[in-house]
Amino acid sequence: DKEGNTVVEYSVEGDYTLVVPEKVNLSNDNATEMSVKTINRNLEPGKEVEVTLSSGLSADGEIELQRVGATSDVITSSFKSNNSVVPMANPIIGSFSGYAMEETEVSKIQIGNPQGDKKAGAYQTTLTFTAAFK
Repeated sequence: DKEGNTVVEYSVEGDYTLVVPEKVNLSNDNATEMSVKTINRNLEPGKEVEVTLSSGLSADGEIELQRVGATSDVITSSFKSNNSVVPMANPIIGSFSGYAMEETEVSKIQIGNPQGDKKAGAYQTTLTFTAAFK
């Protein structure tokens, strides 16, 4: 008798969707919370994705909002992830791995109520979050 083996393989690409709010309105009185989440997370064993705030920090744990129409006027807000100050040198806000199809929180962001010379008008800044394999 002769015998032969066949290896049967099937491959699934790792994937995930990062979910961040399109817009957040800050409170005058207390910190505003927002969540960074994933949905349809399906990563290979041993793989981990790190999420960073790739742009938006003006100092360690601080963001600067510019006055619309007069960008030299700024106010600042504290910026924390999971109750920790986010440093400019290594602005990691969270990481994730594994399998989770439902919306799953990666980081709870706390943005402090704005401080500074609050002149009339709207203030804004843009925060950019980046996800990459560790």
